[in-house]
Amino acid sequence: MTSERARTAPSADDLAASEPEAVRILEGGAEIISGAMRPHAELEAMLSAGGWKRRFLKQPERVSAFVAGAEAVREALARVHRRAEVEAWTEDMPVLRQARALSTQRERLTRLARQRLDTLTVAPPDVTLEEALTRLEALLRQPVSKALKEGEVLVFEPDYGGSRGKPGPGVGGMNVPSRYLLPVPLGALLLTLLMVSGLPGARELGLALMGLSIGGVLLWPQLRSGRVRITSERLLWTPVFGEAQEVRLDSIADDGVHLDRSQFDLEVTGDRRLRARSVSDALHLMVALELHRRPPLLGAARSGVQLEDVALLPAKVGDVEGVCVLRPHALAFIPDRRGPQALQAVTGRPTSLKGFEADRVLEALRWLPAEEFDACVSRVVKATGGLAWAAGDAHFVPGPPIWVAIRIKRGEQVLLGRAEWHDRAAAERILQGWHPRPALPPPE
Repeated sequence: MTSERARTAPSADDLAASEPEAVRILEGGAEIISGAMRPHAELEAMLSAGGWKRRFLKQPERVSAFVAGAEAVREALARVHRRAEVEAWTEDMPVLRQARALSTQRERLTRLARQRLDTLTVAPPDVTLEEALTRLEALLRQPVSKALKEGEVLVFEPDYGGSRGKPGPGVGGMNVPSRYLLPVPLGALLLTLLMVSGLPGARELGLALMGLSIGGVLLWPQLRSGRVRITSERLLWTPVFGEAQEVRLDSIADDGVHLDRSQFDLEVTGDRRLRARSVSDALHLMVALELHRRPPLLGAARSGVQLEDVALLPAKVGDVEGVCVLRPHALAFIPDRRGPQALQAVTGRPTSLKGFEADRVLEALRWLPAEEFDACVSRVVKATGGLAWAAGDAHFVPGPPIWVAIRIKRGEQVLLGRAEWHDRAAAERILQGWHPRPALPPPE
């Protein structure tokens, strides 16, 4: 058996004789493969290193040369593997060993390039190495502008001072995830144990640890937070530390918005990936994002003009509280706790968001032209079980100042509202066109 294996195994002389012939047959393919080994290794080292984005941008000629020569490398590899299979080359053939090493390296480099691309945008699982590198270069060479561009309009920014006086979603109304608060009771427990231990300096040590735990709870969310804004074109995230991120509103996928409730991080996927950390007013940010990334509000703010002849008034009809949409020709009343229904009526899509009022939706509709605004309000009224009164069927009852009370009657029904400071001017202007109820003629 040993003698048979010795007869069939190629000798060193056979390999030496067959290698030049293989190289000749490959018509330069061997030189292409040999020359491609170093660029592949250098590119893999660059993408594997920390600060890979900066290194990538500093060597554009290396990437462009790599992509330009990719077709020749693929053809050379295919030719080697095809010849090896047809002519039954041995595993020890140097050109075949080099081709297989380069193929393995390309597979490894492709996975790495896809991973890097996936940090910036959604990388298709079948994207080629060269396509991934080209897209990486294009994305990295389009820096995110932190300032609004010419013609770009700011449509929403969270209230970093607290949303209308409402508490945050964390423990005790703070915008701090519950797990970040864990060191506080642990620090208090440790402080107690140290104080009762009677050890020298225990009290000072315990107070110091308690101060560090409280300081960390307050400071950590601030360090990882930033500024998030919705404009007429994009969602923009500017962190305290790190690079700005953006996603075009018209590119956001249907299922591309997620809130990590454990950390209040908003993850958005579109033409790019965005992760806004420790966002403030997260619920209302998501409501605004749902509205402005879909018709009819998608791009509606580009004009930079909001509808003026509209006032949103806190109001009630009978015992039902809600919000009144006051217009020159009509009014609409939407009951409280109907925010999700109002959102769905405008976007035409179901929503899982809860716990917000319809006024958030109605306020955003100001970016629409008058006709579209009225059409959307009509849909909201129908979806929420609200009321709609035409100016000709109802009348304004003059009385106290409008910031105290506004009374509008329709038959036996009475809408009682008031104008808050930001809507007073519009309400006064609109109510001037609402004629009071004609006085009854004096008895004869």
